[in-house]
Amino acid sequence: MHAYFTTAIAFIRDNGDELERARLTGVLGRTRPDAKAARALLGRQHDDGGFPFGMISGRPSAVTATATALQWMVDLRLLPSPHVERAIGFFLITQRPDGSWDESPAVLKFDPPPHIRPGHPVGRAYCTALAGFWMTRLTGSRHDSVQRAASYLRAKRNGDRPPPEMLTIDALEVATLAMVEGKDADLVRSGVAALADVGEEHWNTDALGAALAALYAAGFGVDEHFVAWALPRLLALQRPDGGWFSASGSDHDVDVSLQALGALLAFGVPSAV
Repeated sequence: MHAYFTTAIAFIRDNGDELERARLTGVLGRTRPDAKAARALLGRQHDDGGFPFGMISGRPSAVTATATALQWMVDLRLLPSPHVERAIGFFLITQRPDGSWDESPAVLKFDPPPHIRPGHPVGRAYCTALAGFWMTRLTGSRHDSVQRAASYLRAKRNGDRPPPEMLTIDALEVATLAMVEGKDADLVRSGVAALADVGEEHWNTDALGAALAALYAAGFGVDEHFVAWALPRLLALQRPDGGWFSASGSDHDVDVSLQALGALLAFGVPSAV
């Protein structure tokens, strides 16, 4: 057994909260959801199907939080479920006429960072990448909402190498378009090549884990050049204690470690590297 595996599990078990430990058991293969953890998560869902900004009760529903909740539902083995259908409904009612998504202005009073700030170009790109990815994954490529999101993404892409602050966004966009148009579509191939052209110093654990998870969901394998490079790079970023650092701060280390572990297991590491 690869050393990263046992140390990562120990780090998450020792430092995670109850929900994070329950997500770990799902990532490791448990098929039956942890009932207590499921209630703790699903109890936060609003009547509109969304989840509160920052996952903090009392705050307005947010695109970013709803996408986070869906990933946690995947980890907890809660798909499919009526809660997922309600989350899809939230994305449907918040999609803009041009096919994009943006956070509600109601979250501004909580001082969101620029990459999710309503009305900010990067914030709109991030919300559209997140919601478009999950809508495509959950409803299929032919859904009208997905087609409108794909049209928006197509029009915005230019094939350039993404700047460091856009790596997660770019990977989600590429994965979404791969699910809609196929992995061999020109826009997809150029997008993956652009990701591979980014210097390793710009890739932190958050971006690497998110990119690998998105590309795996879109059907990419270890034969893809970027994936073959990213997996050992992700392993190299693991700390001696088994965890990974999050660019969002130490209180996110367990969450990003769960994402990293999940990505490595999905691609079959250690056999893949």
